[in-house]
Amino acid sequence: MGTILADKYVKCQQMTLESLIGNISKMEKDIHVKKQSEKKISDTKKTLSWIFGIVGIVIILSQTVPLLYSYIRGEMALFQQGQMKDPLPESYRQYVEDEFAYYDPGKSYFANLSENADSLEYQGLFTYDPTTKSTKEIVVDKEYKELMYISISEVGIENIRITPNVESKNEEVYDKLLKYGLAHFKGTPLPGDGGNSFIYGHSAVISFFKKHSNLPETIFTKLEDVDIGDSVEIKREDTVFKYVVRNKKIVSSDDFSILKTQGDKETVTLMTCWPLGAGIKRLVVVAERL
Repeated sequence: MGTILADKYVKCQQMTLESLIGNISKMEKDIHVKKQSEKKISDTKKTLSWIFGIVGIVIILSQTVPLLYSYIRGEMALFQQGQMKDPLPESYRQYVEDEFAYYDPGKSYFANLSENADSLEYQGLFTYDPTTKSTKEIVVDKEYKELMYISISEVGIENIRITPNVESKNEEVYDKLLKYGLAHFKGTPLPGDGGNSFIYGHSAVISFFKKHSNLPETIFTKLEDVDIGDSVEIKREDTVFKYVVRNKKIVSSDDFSILKTQGDKETVTLMTCWPLGAGIKRLVVVAERL
């Protein structure tokens, strides 16, 4: 009898011990799982912290880098302007409300440009019309008088007036009209009439432009910031002609090839003086009609 009780006692103790060991093992597993979970949470927090930190830095840089670039470029332009020693005769200096705005060497330049425009031949020339998806003969309407308007939204040029068929040989005529915006060069096609439409306007020295950035007279200072692929829209009566910028270049003041139609594309050429406000060379932007 005593032996049986002893065996039962031993078995009971073994079961209790096994149960205890099982509980301890389970607790160890729970602790291990908890530690792993805590580590995962900690690692996730660190990862998110890095991600948010990197995103924050990118956002800050996306705002500060363009501003810094713009500031440095402006300061360099001011420095270069200050280094110029009377690049053009004093008689070319032009003022807006008694403030020096730009040099205008245009009298002889536009006279030569007009001579070249007069020698251009359009008869029998055709360009592609993307609206009708067919070619059409280039038309030069020298009697057209309705005002047109240009917008290049990427650089802040909005609904700036274009006077058509400006007699660019006459300095008094084009100077008066450029005070209100831009001029279409007489002898070149109008936007929408095929070929290459030529439109020009003044640019200003940086010191003036910083204070008068939206003045129509010097709005083409913003051509400097136009990029390949930017959109150009020209409104002529009830029609809006859309273009995309395909080329941007600096040319010498005796390069009159900028007037010519290039291939079978309908284009608009936008021109201003370069360096900005000085007029030693020409900044040219060419946009193709869509």
